[in-house]
Amino acid sequence: MPDEIRISVNASNIISEGYAYGILRCPVKSAVSSEGVIGLDELRKRVSELAERIAREYRGSALLEELGEVYIMILNDPLVWEEFEKRAREGKLSAGDIVEVRDCIINLLVESGNPLIMERQDDIRDLFSSLLSETAYPEIGKGDVVYVDELYPSDVVRFHRAGVGAILSRKGSPTAHASILAQALEIPYMCNVPPLDEYCGMRVFVDALHGEIRINPANIEDIKSLLREYEAEKESLRKYSGMRFENVKVMANIGFLAEVDVAKKKGADGVGLFRTEFLFLNRAHPPTEKEQFLVYKRVLEAFYPDMVIIRLLDVGGDKEVPYLRLPKESNPFLGVRGIRALMRNEEILRAQLRALIKASAYGNLGILIPMVSKPGEVEYVRRLIEEISGTVEARGSFKVGIMVEVPSVVFSIEKFTDYIDFASIGTNDLTQYIFAADRMNPEVSEYYSDEDDAVLAAIKLVAEKMGEAGKPVGICGELAGKRHMVEKLLGTGVTSLSVAPAKVPRIKKAVYEALG
Repeated sequence: MPDEIRISVNASNIISEGYAYGILRCPVKSAVSSEGVIGLDELRKRVSELAERIAREYRGSALLEELGEVYIMILNDPLVWEEFEKRAREGKLSAGDIVEVRDCIINLLVESGNPLIMERQDDIRDLFSSLLSETAYPEIGKGDVVYVDELYPSDVVRFHRAGVGAILSRKGSPTAHASILAQALEIPYMCNVPPLDEYCGMRVFVDALHGEIRINPANIEDIKSLLREYEAEKESLRKYSGMRFENVKVMANIGFLAEVDVAKKKGADGVGLFRTEFLFLNRAHPPTEKEQFLVYKRVLEAFYPDMVIIRLLDVGGDKEVPYLRLPKESNPFLGVRGIRALMRNEEILRAQLRALIKASAYGNLGILIPMVSKPGEVEYVRRLIEEISGTVEARGSFKVGIMVEVPSVVFSIEKFTDYIDFASIGTNDLTQYIFAADRMNPEVSEYYSDEDDAVLAAIKLVAEKMGEAGKPVGICGELAGKRHMVEKLLGTGVTSLSVAPAKVPRIKKAVYEALG
């Protein structure tokens, strides 16, 4: 038997956690036809068959059924067929014509400026991939591991129905619909893995908790034992999802709309951190007030009556945002970022605050100010909120809080308590500022430890001062998602832990055990 080969995968490419052991299967896509041409009638037949398959297969969960309905609506959209017929020559379309129609529809989505519509780009690409190519699926057995070049939502549905143990892809993104769907269906998935074609047909062990792929693994019995233990633990965790605790909330950190359903399914007690950067990045112009309002409204409605804490735009000179006035800095993490950047771009801040205040009528909103270092920054935002609120008729009540990630705030938190309703400790940045160690720099990784007593002492100090003021304080950094640290964190006096959606059940279990 060949020697075991171990391949490491960066932790940032672990999309959905879990283990799997099985044969590595490698589906291959092939062109529609050797000539690359398809008749309109043949295309209609193919679309009809695809729609029937979608209606048949996209069942079993609200998320799948919603996705299926959207796919069928796109396939039958008169605009799509108008574009097909416009390009047809003698009743036939080339593969290039079909790609042109796809790109035309995607451009229309982008130009709409509505993020709820723009996020359907992945769906368009998926459907047109199915029309442009046929995938030769090898026989996939229950528990097998599938390796693809690029993963689409329709692939996830097919693999889920086949009972695959895990999915690996050469390309991918945590924000893609396929990634969110894999999380929702609890299929272990890692993206951006090295090429694996030469190993197809071999046995493979996937560790999507620690980021490792083992080809021809040794110690098979140990692996099978690990799989049994993990499945038993996963099953036992289901009962914790619905638990609620009197003095502690386990909330979700989310950064995209597609994560809302996953967070709800996992039993999150609201949203402890909603990152808004996805609305502002990778575009030439800032999102309009209306665009933002629609997104905030949707999240607030989804979690009502639980609280949704939405963080104001948090970027700095390390991000390329063409419409923001940001200086080029040698050390942007100690420069103009968070509220500092927003104060230099007040029109952006005003639009975001106005959208949030309007959306407050639809749920339980908390507005979170990032990278605060002085009380004056909070006073500035408060003045803007008061001014803008006076111009918004339909609004609800909302709370205002700060991110505690700069040591100056830790040691002077009592100066902030009169201006805020809550605080959220961002332990990722707080740790790197306490130890003067960039958490992304491997050269100083030995200095970065969010479990260190110095970090816990800072958390305890903030929790005590906030407690004296009668105001809640939570943790939204990676530290909150470490099960073995939960008891210590609760001992500091924090009132909420906000973690990645997939971690909510495990952290709820840890809270249950810590509370006795």
